Amino acid sequence: KFHPAQGMPDIEDLLGDLRSRPQCNGRVAILGFCFGGRYALLGAARLGIDAAASFHGANMGEHVDVVGDIACPVSFHFGESDPIVPMEEVRAIQNAFAGRPNADVGVYAGAGHNFAMPYKDGYHAAAAKESRERVLRCFRSM
Repeated sequence: KFHPAQGMPDIEDLLGDLRSRPQCNGRVAILGFCFGGRYALLGAARLGIDAAASFHGANMGEHVDVVGDIACPVSFHFGESDPIVPMEEVRAIQNAFAGRPNADVGVYAGAGHNFAMPYKDGYHAAAAKESRERVLRCFRSM
């Protein structure tokens, strides 16, 4: 029952709550899986987060027009054989981030959708390991 129009205000409220907690140093990142990838990208463009990452993010190609508004580090990862995120969409994302030193867009041969999720069909251990390392490197840079 997720309502896409309400998604960004909900994320913004969550970020405010996180930043107000004494355990938070004020820096926050968004990590999205599948449909959450879109919100990691949009959060980076619109919500002043400190980093964004996604694994097999769907519908991100619909928002390449906001890439110019992103200043934080990003790390987005896709399976080369993902039927949900076609390679033409991935190429559009790669092109939009081309030349940006704080952007990492990875594509993994032999990997499909859910490659980073060990409890799902489609898990690809090598792609999961490498993409996790790259995301952690991104998050440590913020």
